[in-house]
Amino acid sequence: MNQQTKTCQSCKNRFIIEPDDFDFYEKIKVPAPTFCPECRLQRRLMWRNERGLYKYSCNLCKKDKIGEIDATSQYTVYCKDCWWSDKWDPMKYGRAYDFSKPFFEQFYEFFKVVPRSGTAHQGTMVNSEYTNRTSNLKNCYLIFGSNFNENCLYGTWFNDSKDCVDGLAVQKSERCYECIDCFGCYDLAYSQECTNCSSSAFLFDCRNCDNCFGCVNLRNKSYCVFNKQYSKEKYQELVKQFDLGSTLMIESLSLKARSHALRYIVPALVQRHSRDVSGNWFEECKNIKAGFSCRKVEDGRYLFALVEAKDVMDYSFFGRTTEMIYDSVNIGYQCSQIYFSNELWDQVINAQYSISCHSSSYLFGCVGLRKRQYCILNKQYTKEEYEELVPKIIQHMNDMPYKDKKGRVYTYGEFFPVELSPFAYNETLAQEYLPLTKEQAVKQGYIWKGAEKRDYEITIKSEDLPDHIKDITDDILNSVIGCEHQGKCNEQCTNAFKIISDEFQFYQKMNLSLPRLCPNCRHYQRLQQRNPLKLWHRQCQCAGEQSDNKVYKNTIDHFHKQSHCPNEFETSYTPERKEIVYCEKCYQSEVV
Repeated sequence: MNQQTKTCQSCKNRFIIEPDDFDFYEKIKVPAPTFCPECRLQRRLMWRNERGLYKYSCNLCKKDKIGEIDATSQYTVYCKDCWWSDKWDPMKYGRAYDFSKPFFEQFYEFFKVVPRSGTAHQGTMVNSEYTNRTSNLKNCYLIFGSNFNENCLYGTWFNDSKDCVDGLAVQKSERCYECIDCFGCYDLAYSQECTNCSSSAFLFDCRNCDNCFGCVNLRNKSYCVFNKQYSKEKYQELVKQFDLGSTLMIESLSLKARSHALRYIVPALVQRHSRDVSGNWFEECKNIKAGFSCRKVEDGRYLFALVEAKDVMDYSFFGRTTEMIYDSVNIGYQCSQIYFSNELWDQVINAQYSISCHSSSYLFGCVGLRKRQYCILNKQYTKEEYEELVPKIIQHMNDMPYKDKKGRVYTYGEFFPVELSPFAYNETLAQEYLPLTKEQAVKQGYIWKGAEKRDYEITIKSEDLPDHIKDITDDILNSVIGCEHQGKCNEQCTNAFKIISDEFQFYQKMNLSLPRLCPNCRHYQRLQQRNPLKLWHRQCQCAGEQSDNKVYKNTIDHFHKQSHCPNEFETSYTPERKEIVYCEKCYQSEVV
């Protein structure tokens, strides 16, 4: 089918549906979307709450628990142990399809009564209650979307790591602090986009470096300070002046490191061992359009945060040998042919408009099922009955569509309306990656959760804390510290926070300054250092012997010699940003 231009019924912007998109829609027999790619992503992210934790009472065992659903919600919530037990039967909530109501209207009524798990925990969890969307943790606190970690605090997307604090996307690392998109690192602080680096701080896009400070784009180096080579003795003498235990020193070094980094080039996208990809953060991927944070993904479009997936579109979180997934979120572990669904795990095959189902197949509009097949709204059918009824429901969804409060129309082929999500906009990843103000969210018809009233009294303001970690005593563990933002930001500020014992010991052992922001504000500060999940068409800024802005001078001849590089690309760096963006060829010529 030829390329088509449509107007998104949500944001009203025009978007293009390409022939390859139509080929995929035809393969899985679904209609083309009426929302643009960004609004489709936003809609999926509104179904994923990672960081919002609340106290609630399990509706089955009545014990107090910590979970992602507010105690005041209208949903039936069980604790993890009760939800996975045999003490209840999700089939008892089954009901016949009602052709007098729109599908989404009756699904919403059904969704509210079927019990859901208060947290998304898998595997063995030891002393790690205050986490969510995690598996196999030991002694972890306030980490989210993370797996196989030990002694980690205040992080998101930590995997296979130990003794790491305050990070974002830290993999197979140890003793890392305030690191973003770092892999295989040890004893690293305030660094970003680094691989196999150790005993260093304030690095950006460095690989296989140790004992380096404030460096950019280095490979296989030691004893460098702000990209200058020194002897071991001179290096050790220089870094003594960079005391990371001082807050004032950290603020000064952060400004200097950012300014220094702008003198060097950045790649149009971060990728390793990938080809034919557009977006950012790829590892071992091929044939991906508009994908972000993908590893071992092949043949996909409009993707975010996936591992090991193939032949997928409009899919966010999490993968692990999945295929043929469309417009879905939180799908993983050998799932296939999943459309318009959320939280399906462990070999779910052929399911549509279903939530929190596991090890099942041939489901339509189901919630909470395990080891079932041929079910609609949790009611059992024979194979023949199921195959006869599903097409009738699809036709009914088109004949009697659902219309939300803002007039957006949902027929068959669209993901769940945001009105059905159990979360407010600012509880979800939508606020983190596509942030809105309260006024903007309400105007678009989204729920906004107000700040909770907290029963505490701030005992010390952040500005009154001693500058250096060595001057802070154990009394800090009994203090309530006022967040520097004072709740005036749009970062879900908690206004105050406490320092726990393990955290304080980490700062002391690593000689690191005490934070002045609450964990939420620290998280949002890290997010701001990451590029957005958007793409802009740009040309390489290599002008021959130097960059367009004449700040960076090339070290060798490039393929285009003295003329300007002709290469164009899509990048997550906006044209207004100060970074010097090179195409992959020019970047590799300089850095490798």
